[in-house]
Amino acid sequence: MSIRRTTEVIQMKQTFTAVTAALLVLAPIALAIGPGAVAAQQDPYTVEVVAPDDFSTNGNQTLTVRVTNNADDAFLNPVVEVPISSPLSLPAGATDTVYADGDPSNTREAAVQDSTFQTGDALVISGANIDAGETRTYHFNVTVDTPGSTTVSADVRPLYNTDQNVRASTSMTALGTGTVSANVVDTDGNAVSNADVSIDGNAVGSSVSETVLEGEHTVSVSGLDGDYPSFTFDTAVGGDNSVTFVKQDEKTIQPIAYTSDETNIVVSSTSRTEGSAVSPVNTTVSFTFSKDSGTAVYEVQEPSVATKGDGTVSTDGNLVSESMVDGDKRLEIKPTGATTQVDLEYEGYELGNVNRDDTVDATDASAVSADVAKGQSPEYADVNDDGRVSAIDAMFIAQYAADNRTPDYSGVQ
Repeated sequence: MSIRRTTEVIQMKQTFTAVTAALLVLAPIALAIGPGAVAAQQDPYTVEVVAPDDFSTNGNQTLTVRVTNNADDAFLNPVVEVPISSPLSLPAGATDTVYADGDPSNTREAAVQDSTFQTGDALVISGANIDAGETRTYHFNVTVDTPGSTTVSADVRPLYNTDQNVRASTSMTALGTGTVSANVVDTDGNAVSNADVSIDGNAVGSSVSETVLEGEHTVSVSGLDGDYPSFTFDTAVGGDNSVTFVKQDEKTIQPIAYTSDETNIVVSSTSRTEGSAVSPVNTTVSFTFSKDSGTAVYEVQEPSVATKGDGTVSTDGNLVSESMVDGDKRLEIKPTGATTQVDLEYEGYELGNVNRDDTVDATDASAVSADVAKGQSPEYADVNDDGRVSAIDAMFIAQYAADNRTPDYSGVQ
């Protein structure tokens, strides 16, 4: 073998050794990556489908597709496809009212076509170019046929490179609707026009029926003399809540508001116990009202004589609340039958206790004498029950204070 041939063989062995070493170095790397593994890459753009906070079945609802360009180059000629299927549908003229970037005057071309990835129609929007790092939004109207959860998807792709699409889906819940009605009447049931009914703080007139979203809604009234209650309804889908406010007058007992069906007083009365020098003269105000459902709010004027408290309530209905408003007793009652009985017992003062200090003594007799001299008739002074206050009453009180007359003032002792 020549020297030249020997040199070539040596060089070939060196080359083979170098290649083998290189392959041995690369082998662990290949094994670490694994067959079919691809390095993670960020999507060229981000897609979001957004529903309004009050998304519901009530009229047109504006959905938004938000597209953010994550690439270093502009996103040219984007196409936005949104499949439209039950419970969503497109209202009349929906393709003419698609707009971009929150500006209704910035309209975009749109058409209804067959969806490329779902069965049925899709709204296809021709988007505007999106610069690198920028975001564009596309807005369109839908109607929702039934309340509940639904999923809306969007597929965004370049017009001339449909393989570079990004798809996103969002689950959203559509609220249903109910009705809240309110009106204002006088005690004869005639409409009152100078009042303002508000639903959730928004004035809606003196007589109104409003479609509202399911959930809680508060109804109140202003523009009338006096303080009126407000009502909070938990409106169900398809539900109908109603309230009537009644303009107050000078009646001793009257409804000032009621929900659902009308309420009327069937009968009312006021009675008093006889009382004595050692037992109070109590006043009981009673009334019966008719009503089948809902609640009724009644106001009862306090007795004309002074009492020790605000009155004790008893009723065969459900007493929702009681309070004192401008000196009158306010009761909210839920009926349990066709008629509801209500009794208010007011504890008064002892007969002859005109200065209301819990004892009948000589100072009461002197006070009655002084008032009679002035032509006045103090409360709890008619101890002989003859319908007027005179010097005889003062004498009877003095006799009782001296232990010379019985507590009922009917005889001496």
